[in-house]
Amino acid sequence: MSFSKWSLTLLVSVFASFLLILSGCSGATVATTAPAASAAGHTTPVPQDPALRITTEEVMKLFAMEYGDAPLIEETLKKNKSFVMVDARPLPRFQEGTIPGSIHMPPAAVAANLDKLPKDKLIIFWCGGLACPLSPEAAEIAKKNGVTNIKVYYEGDQGWKAAGNYMISDTPYVKRMVDARDKENVLVVDSRPALVYNKEFIPGSVSIPWAQFEQKKGLLPNDKNTNLIFLCGGHHCDLSHFSASAALKMGYKNVKVYSAGFPDWKKSKFPTWGNESSGIVAAPTSGPSAVISPEDFTKAVASGKYTVIDVRGAREIANGMIPGAINIPDGDFMGDFQSAIKKIPADKPVLIHCATGARAAGVFFVMEDEKYKHPKGVQYLDKNIAIAKDGSFTIK
Repeated sequence: MSFSKWSLTLLVSVFASFLLILSGCSGATVATTAPAASAAGHTTPVPQDPALRITTEEVMKLFAMEYGDAPLIEETLKKNKSFVMVDARPLPRFQEGTIPGSIHMPPAAVAANLDKLPKDKLIIFWCGGLACPLSPEAAEIAKKNGVTNIKVYYEGDQGWKAAGNYMISDTPYVKRMVDARDKENVLVVDSRPALVYNKEFIPGSVSIPWAQFEQKKGLLPNDKNTNLIFLCGGHHCDLSHFSASAALKMGYKNVKVYSAGFPDWKKSKFPTWGNESSGIVAAPTSGPSAVISPEDFTKAVASGKYTVIDVRGAREIANGMIPGAINIPDGDFMGDFQSAIKKIPADKPVLIHCATGARAAGVFFVMEDEKYKHPKGVQYLDKNIAIAKDGSFTIK
């Protein structure tokens, strides 16, 4: 090859790499020589409109601006006032794993669902990576129908995962993975307290409670490419999100959160294992029922005659706490039970709550396991509770 031809070839190669960097890979440590194939098998990069392009780095900045370091649970995602992520892939791919907070809208559904695209927010269409044509197609349809505040995240799910983020899975996909767990390189991890897990759990799932993650993370597989699916007590529960983030920091590359979690699995009437589903019922405790109803909880708090123990974490209580409640995170009971229990006054009956009931139940069952008996009795709230800044609360 002559020097002039070699120079031209080198120049073309450098320029092609530069274009790929501009397309959004500058914020990630992934190779930019060629896009990975999309789920549909596309390998040729789609043309990118510079006016519409938004990179992984820019998307991450939007997430940081709206959410900070808060776990991406339902309450967190609802606070987003500036943008909407739109997943343009087919439904099975959306159910398998979507960017947190995304709505599902493939190109064929855009024109009929324009009312779901808020006019006061940036609309970000995305799909299966640099070779996926669905997000630019969906964006073009939206533009033709008068939607103007639009961006296309061409890097899509590949860029999102390469930047060290988890995806959100839905019940149908989790069910398929549970059914195929002997054939798939998959592990479903339950982040709820161990004693809640023992009561009833998804078949084949492994218990690694968030409060004991450091002690039990060795139960995770050695293969960092394993499809890890973390779950806990539903859309309001942050334990699975914390666990997923910790797994990503350990180097796992394929991490998902089953945000709907165990409540949706039960609602779908899918099979469960564990003591309760096997017909084993714990012996009743003396005195009142261990579980307090929402009505009785509300009356008890209003009476001032009960000690309320809030076992949520510091981030959660910063957003609101019942006046007079004592904060003892559930991990304190798991790590040093005797020190935690000394913080509970003995002069009033005790009510334990968290956000969804899972951690409160875990603390209650740890007390039972440790043979702890409070002189006035202990009950826990097994419901979702939302607490405002002023201390008022609603129970669902």
